[in-house]
Amino acid sequence: MTDYTKHLKSEYGIKTFNRKVDYIRYNFSKIINNHAKDASVLEIGPGMGEMVSYLNDLGITNIDVVDNDRNVLTLIKNKYRVRNSYLVSDVLKIGKRLGVYDVIVLIQVLEHLPIVKQPDIIKILYTHRKKEGSIIIVVPNANNPLGLVERYGDLQHTISYTSQSLKDLIVESSIKKFRITISGFKIPVYGTLNIIRIFFQKILHLFLLLIMVANGGTFFKIMTPNISLKIKKI
Repeated sequence: MTDYTKHLKSEYGIKTFNRKVDYIRYNFSKIINNHAKDASVLEIGPGMGEMVSYLNDLGITNIDVVDNDRNVLTLIKNKYRVRNSYLVSDVLKIGKRLGVYDVIVLIQVLEHLPIVKQPDIIKILYTHRKKEGSIIIVVPNANNPLGLVERYGDLQHTISYTSQSLKDLIVESSIKKFRITISGFKIPVYGTLNIIRIFFQKILHLFLLLIMVANGGTFFKIMTPNISLKIKKI
């Protein structure tokens, strides 16, 4: 077992896992539910299987997963229903082995990859989505000053993104005829604790926004700790 896998296991309990699945359901159910149970999904970096678990609960099993950790892939294959798993050290080298997909997912993965390769990774993945397919990306949000914790709290992170730098990344990838949606990765609006968290988060975000406005210059409106990007062909 690698140190990263040990780290994942030490950080995870059933409550943490279920909370992460709830975030996926709340933020992306509209995109996922637009596809039938025979939808095909590619996930780069499946972690402990939160997205795969959610998809399996919907009856979706045409799932391919890619990771550079054999133990992660073994865990996913033993616990969930997936079609293929690919062990790769470089996402750029996986292209010929992939099919075409209704949904391609990278949740808190892109920030781990070399910055210089990220535009090419986006370009390759874009060629592997179906005509009406979507790419979902979640990354640390540098729009929020507290995003420094997300950026530098993990030595494996190479970057965090603002809404503007996400747009710049897509331009650098040279993909054509696309529509992007950038939004906060939001706390689900159910449960007393979540509602309290949302209330205080909004107060904090307003306070930070006022500081940035007072300071002058460029400021951003999306203040959640993580930010999501959806790419769809037009």
